[in-house]
Amino acid sequence: MAITPQYPSGYNTFVPNTQATNNLIIDFARNVDDFKINKYCQTIKVSENVGLFTRMTNEVCARFINTNDSVWADAAERPLGWQNYESFANETYKTIRRTFPVTLGYLTTEQASWDMFAQYQNILGRQAMTARSSIVVDTLTNAAAYDASHIIDVTTDFGPWNTSITADNWIKKTIYSAVNTIMQDTLGAVQQKDLILVISPETAAEIMTSQEITDYVKGSPDAWSMSKGTLESGPYGLPPTLYGMNVVIEDAVKVTSKKGAARVTDWVFPKGSAVICARPGGITAPQGPSFSTVALFAKEEMTAERYDDAKNRRTILAVTEDYCAQLIAPVSGVLLTNLLDES
Repeated sequence: MAITPQYPSGYNTFVPNTQATNNLIIDFARNVDDFKINKYCQTIKVSENVGLFTRMTNEVCARFINTNDSVWADAAERPLGWQNYESFANETYKTIRRTFPVTLGYLTTEQASWDMFAQYQNILGRQAMTARSSIVVDTLTNAAAYDASHIIDVTTDFGPWNTSITADNWIKKTIYSAVNTIMQDTLGAVQQKDLILVISPETAAEIMTSQEITDYVKGSPDAWSMSKGTLESGPYGLPPTLYGMNVVIEDAVKVTSKKGAARVTDWVFPKGSAVICARPGGITAPQGPSFSTVALFAKEEMTAERYDDAKNRRTILAVTEDYCAQLIAPVSGVLLTNLLDES
């Protein structure tokens, strides 16, 4: 098609670029450090891809049947304690290596008006964190990994959280039922202060309008501070703690459609479910006993890689991880299902 000749003007003698906006980049993806996974999942550093960890049964340290069991009479033989052996099992972990790459041509990176290497390295890091969050959530919400006594069908056993009124206290009753189960099965090693309630944004949005939550917030000594914004409150108006338990709203989002298809997004944490889990201590587990419900056995984390392929005039960027998520102490967690009345 022929182009009509024009006289010079301010519109046809300037080649558009991003300098006029100081190389402004519109990017709605979140910072890697903003992902919530570290608040409820503990990382265990490992040096091998396959290994064992020991799970002890939890009985002897609290066994007391009657007052005569430990009596040692004078001149009698000392009790040998054959009944005090504790059983254990060695379980296997096996890490899986994953890499998140992109290939950038020389011409593209040379002529870009921003630092494409830094931008894409950041994008790949966020993609890796999204994958990690999704894998951990799938592990944490897998009903098959819990004993039946550590799964509560909320609507059947108590009542749906989004319609709970103060007289019902279904949310409170559910939480304390879970706390009691965990404390009893861990023999008090896991306390309420160690527990976290993890829910999805969709679930949070529905339960925050229930009368029980509304009255809970109104009756809280922090209500005035929350209304003024001087106290940090959780999203959707939920308090940062609920009945003495920290609340984490897992708001990581994943794109589930392929490149070029109509965009489809979803939360990584399922609607209508919740988990009460333990993650005592820091992000990285110390050596020795761990009470964290879910853990990440990590051989390699967030390795940023950059390879120059001069022959093909391109650069390959990647973020590589090598880990597996595993429920290492399911007795320190309770899976809550069927939280909402969807009718």
